[in-house]
Amino acid sequence: MKNKVDTVDLMILRELRNDCKRPMRELAQKLRMHPNTLLQRIKRLEKSQIVRKNHADIDYKALGYDMHAVVMIKIKKSGLEDEKLLKDVAALPEVQSLYAVTGGADCIAIVKAKSRDDLVRVLKAIQTETSVLRTTSYLVLVTYKESFQFNPLSSIASEK
Repeated sequence: MKNKVDTVDLMILRELRNDCKRPMRELAQKLRMHPNTLLQRIKRLEKSQIVRKNHADIDYKALGYDMHAVVMIKIKKSGLEDEKLLKDVAALPEVQSLYAVTGGADCIAIVKAKSRDDLVRVLKAIQTETSVLRTTSYLVLVTYKESFQFNPLSSIASEK
């Protein structure tokens, strides 16, 4: 069953995406709705799994994670069915994201490491997996937009 989402829900989602820690009264006032109505709608969005979690925006560079790499992983033919490989790579603490993709690579790992030595250790851990044929790594020099900044709801008009 598909969840019905109306314009008001989309406005709520846009505001939650921009700042999920804003007080409910302030958010209700901005959206021109009663706080109880807002809370009911948010609970419905959570129950339907449209809103899954609230996340903190952490500055990893301030924590010393200066190395940011995109690692293209080529795996053996049956590699995508190799759940152990995917779980082992995803379990590496430095792997921020892991995607199965089409194209020249089979998987892409987004890796954050504190040093070049840490990055080499992570790459070796990935490369020693039995299903991995090779990796190609790209160091990120400048970040213009992070994945948490993705907000297609931002273009929705704020007026009801």
